[in-house]
Amino acid sequence: MAKVSVIVPNYNHKPYLKKRLDAIFGQTFQDFEVILLDDASTDGSPVLLKNYKNHPKVFHLVINKNNSKSPFKQWQKGIALAKGEYIWIAESDDYCQLHFLERLLAQMDKHTGICYAQTIDVDENGKQLLNREEYTAEFSPNIWRSNFRMDGLKFIENYLIRKNVIPNASAVLFKKELVDNSIFSQPLLNMKMCGDWFFWVKLSEKTNVAFVAEPMNYFRHHAAISRTHTTAAKKRRRLLEEAEIRKYLLGKLNLYEASSNRRLLKKWFRLHPITAMFSASFYKMGHSIDDKFSLFLKFLRFKLKN
Repeated sequence: MAKVSVIVPNYNHKPYLKKRLDAIFGQTFQDFEVILLDDASTDGSPVLLKNYKNHPKVFHLVINKNNSKSPFKQWQKGIALAKGEYIWIAESDDYCQLHFLERLLAQMDKHTGICYAQTIDVDENGKQLLNREEYTAEFSPNIWRSNFRMDGLKFIENYLIRKNVIPNASAVLFKKELVDNSIFSQPLLNMKMCGDWFFWVKLSEKTNVAFVAEPMNYFRHHAAISRTHTTAAKKRRRLLEEAEIRKYLLGKLNLYEASSNRRLLKKWFRLHPITAMFSASFYKMGHSIDDKFSLFLKFLRFKLKN
């Protein structure tokens, strides 16, 4: 049985697949199995993936006939197929250093179930856009400047409650045993933008979290990435998904971060005209973090003030 199960969920990432797979198969740590998943790609990806069907490291190749409409359904499928002690969800458009697995496995112990590496954001051609140390610069101290290990609940309370400080699944190694039947709830499976954030919250409840400050993961930005929200509809969906996470944090862990909730509501209010108070869809936000009447009053005050 392999130590690590590497899940590669793909949808229309043919231009990046070879670099992704080369980075996986070339790892300095070689005790792993690979699970290739394609979610009904239309760009020729399935043809390319079939070339790897008989690779000695590939244990499963599953090509969907119909698109699942959820990246997290693919995560669920891959984890169900996995036999390894550890899971690495290696997104098909990203890539990494060849010592990625070796470095992260060295940080795992009996009490540490999640370990992730620093990420560099790159464009379609691999040109550096951002070091994620800048992404966490709002925290003082910025603990991501060096390696750390901490209790998962503390990690949620101090950091994940503010924003998703594990911004790319490709950077993470985690223990399969943490993924029980409660993880892939329907709210999470329905998400398109914040499901990874929700996933890390649920896993971090159960274990310690470790971080390796060496940049070893490369998160690719391009027009097709699912978290790109350029339309008002996508922005509204993104905010509703965040509200679902904040509802969980309050209901399950009794964690409430006032400034983040205020910021969330202000973004929601800016996306709606004053007439939205007469629309039932406006109050979807209230179902998650506020009651309907309170939301109505806050919205009215916001519009009058602005």
